[in-house]
Parts: sequence; C-alpha cells; structure tokens
Amino acid sequence: MVFKAYDIRGKYREEIDEKFAYSLGRVIGELYKDKDILVGRDVRIGSEKLLPYFISGLMENANVYYAGVISTPLLYFATKDSYDLGVSLTASHNPPEYTGFKMCDRKAIPLSPLEEIKPYFKYYEVKEEKINLDELKVDVIDNYKKFFLKRIGRLNHKIAVDFANGATTIAEKEILDEILEEKVFINSEPDGTFPSHLPDTLKEECLKDIKRAVKEHNCELGLIFDGDGDRLGMVDETGETLRGDILTAIIAREILKEKRGAKIIYDLRCSKVVPETIEKFGGIAIKCRVGHYFIKKLMHKEDAEFAGELSNHFYFKEIGYFESPLLALYYIVKAMENKKLSELREEFSKYYHSGEINFKVKDQREVLERIKEVFKDCKIEELDGVSVYCKNFWFNIRPSNTEPLLRLNLEAEDEETLKEKLEEIKKIILGS
Repeated sequence: MVFKAYDIRGKYREEIDEKFAYSLGRVIGELYKDKDILVGRDVRIGSEKLLPYFISGLMENANVYYAGVISTPLLYFATKDSYDLGVSLTASHNPPEYTGFKMCDRKAIPLSPLEEIKPYFKYYEVKEEKINLDELKVDVIDNYKKFFLKRIGRLNHKIAVDFANGATTIAEKEILDEILEEKVFINSEPDGTFPSHLPDTLKEECLKDIKRAVKEHNCELGLIFDGDGDRLGMVDETGETLRGDILTAIIAREILKEKRGAKIIYDLRCSKVVPETIEKFGGIAIKCRVGHYFIKKLMHKEDAEFAGELSNHFYFKEIGYFESPLLALYYIVKAMENKKLSELREEFSKYYHSGEINFKVKDQREVLERIKEVFKDCKIEELDGVSVYCKNFWFNIRPSNTEPLLRLNLEAEDEETLKEKLEEIKKIILGS
C-alpha cells in the first residue's frame, strides 16, 4: 500500500508509475480546483521521470508553479503563506529505487494521504501532453537564503557536511557555503542513484563518510542530511554519533536561555534527559506521539517554540513550526561556545538507551497486550503504542507508521539493567 500516514511512497514503476502519478495529479487538482499549487522534487530518478505526468494531471484543474529540485524544508518555507498546497516528489531516506509524494498546506502542516487523498483516488487514462517546466518555474530559493544568511550570519567553527547526494545539494549547499568560514563538503553533487551511501542519517553504515571526513580534516563537528533534507544527523569531533534526543536536549537548553517559560515538545521515544532539561531551564515539556504530522499539529495548538524527535527531526516556531536542520545547526554551534561537542554529548548522556530496535511479529496487538499484562504493576501509557515506566527503566513499543514492524526503545539508569531488561522484553515480544 503506497498511501501512508504521512506521505505516499513506493518503488518506482513497480508500485508507483506514470499512470499513478498522472491520476494522483488529477485527483489533487480536483480537490484543489483553481487553487495555487507549488511542486518540487528531490534528485531521485523516479521523481524526475514522474514529474511531468503529475504536473500534467494537476494542470487539468489547478494552477501549478514549479520550484525545481528542493529540500522538504524549502518546500514548507516556500508554501507557507504563498500557496494553497505544496507537493514534493520524494521518498525521503529510502533506497534509490523508491519514489513518492509529500504534501503540505499553507501552514506547512502535512496532509495525510491515507485520510485526505486515498478516499478520492481513482485511475485516469494518461493524456500525452508535453509540459514546459521553464514556463512554470518560480524562484523559491532567494527568500530562503536571505532568511538564513540574516538569521545565522557566519559560523567560525570548522564543519564537515555530507549532503548524501540528495536534495540539499542545491539551496542548503549554497547557504552553508556562505555561512561556514571553514568547511569540508562531501557527496555534494546531486545524484539520484546515491552512489556513496543511502541518504539516511540514522544508519551507522551511512555515517562512515562523515566520520572519516571529520577525523581526516580535524573538524569540530560533522553533519549529514537525509535524501530530502528534513533530518539532520550529527557527529562530534571524535567521530561519535549524537542521537536525536541528545541534540533535542542541547537545542532546548539554548532556546530556553533566550525564552524562559517556552513550551517545548518531544516525542515519547526520547531520553528522560529531554524533559528533565526542559524543566530545569524553566521550560514546559510536552510529550507527543511519534511523527511530524502529530508534532506539527501539536506545535500549532500549544504555540510551542521548538520540538525534537529521536529520528533527527527538529522543528522551530520561528520558521513556521516545521523542520529546519540549519536552525538546529545554529543552536548546536551556539552551545559549543565554551565546550567541545563531545563534552556536550557526555554531559547529556545521563542514561543508557537502546536506540530503536525493530521486530517483525505476526500479531502486533497481541504482543502489546502481552506487554501490558507482564508490566501491569508499572505505570502504563498508551499515547502511541505502549509506554511502560518502572523504577529504574522505561520503554516504549509501538507499531511503525510506515512499515509492518514493532519498534522498541528502552532506557535504563545503568548498563546492567538495560541489558537485562532488553533480553526480557525481546523474549516477551518474540513469544519465547
């Protein structure tokens, strides 16, 4: 099923082909009849091939403007306040054979394809029409660049950047080239085959290039974008990876130095250090279920200043309540005024965290019920899957929103408890 909770995603030609792209354009165009729609794409082969068919379908009923190759944060930035709908042809951090579509409204809140598009979707016969993309082209990069050059200024730390051959090789590369006084750019040319590694900020095998660059060039930190640029991974000067929740805690502290009392949202997989840090520095910590759709909705509702996820998504009110890896970089560098990044990592790594572990099971519901029964004497929450809070450890287990998996995150106050409880919970999940 290509219609997901947050986007539309599948293998090019096998699951999403030209007929699908044209039909999707027709359906969205009918839903947004006579409205202004901004369209961009990532660097994938599938995205480039499907683009004219999708636009052709849209143009049957809607006004279309083409932004070219852009990151997802740039799509959000360009759409907010200016277009009725923004659509990017992208499959985010997936392997190169995948393609897909992400959509957002004027507030940069994503549409749910599962709920808002799929009920109306039907196939149409493709009309052979040649689209002149140059006639539809609009410049959305200039204002984006101006915002960051004014907001961030110059950063005088030596920084390595892995663009992962993705969508950030255009606007974000131009911005960082001006902002960074000392830089090392790698995998900085757009290439939809992703020749160096998958465009994923979470898999350790995808971080080898940036770790090597940091060490070889004696950089103070290294950062890596995912394929569509809405996630930011980071490594310190020793080559150690900083988890998304640790980065969230660091950024939260910097923001609260400026805006005491601000509301800050974190996803329920994050370490306890995140709410503890927010409260210690005078903020209001708000827990949220996983996923940018839910985070953004809650940010608007609560008027939250910042939100962070374990999955390396960082959201800022000041830009429009959506992801901004460049602002995340700004606050991390700000926190490094008197400390190395490795020292900050150690300072915030108070607890022992398993990281996210995936399990394929036959019956997700049955496993969650079994977990609740075994840990019935602990505090249990069901905001997203099942969260269990015991004396010296806690964990969350939840169904994936994008894959047929159960995802486990476990944290403990000491390493021995982490190992012990991890084995115990694995046995419960696998029924052994």
